[in-house]
Amino acid sequence: MTTVTAEYLMGIKEGRSILNGNGTADISVADRLDNLRATIKGFGADTPVGQMLRGERDFWLHQQKLAVMASRATGPAA
Repeated sequence: MTTVTAEYLMGIKEGRSILNGNGTADISVADRLDNLRATIKGFGADTPVGQMLRGERDFWLHQQKLAVMASRATGPAA
C-alpha cells in the first residue's frame, strides 16, 4: 500500500493554487519543473520540505501530461 504525507499533499495544493492564481503566464510548466528539480536536490526525500517539493513537482508533471494529451486530442492548429 502506498501512503502519502501531509507535506506531499500540501505540495499538490500549492501547485494547484499557483495554477489557479497565475496559470502559466509568468513561467512555463517546463521551467517550473526545472526549478523544482533543482531545489529538490537540496532536500532529502524523507524531510517535510522534500516531500512538499515532490508533491508540487508531481502536480506539475501531471499538468504537463494533461496538456500533451489535450494537444493530441485537438490536433494541429489550422
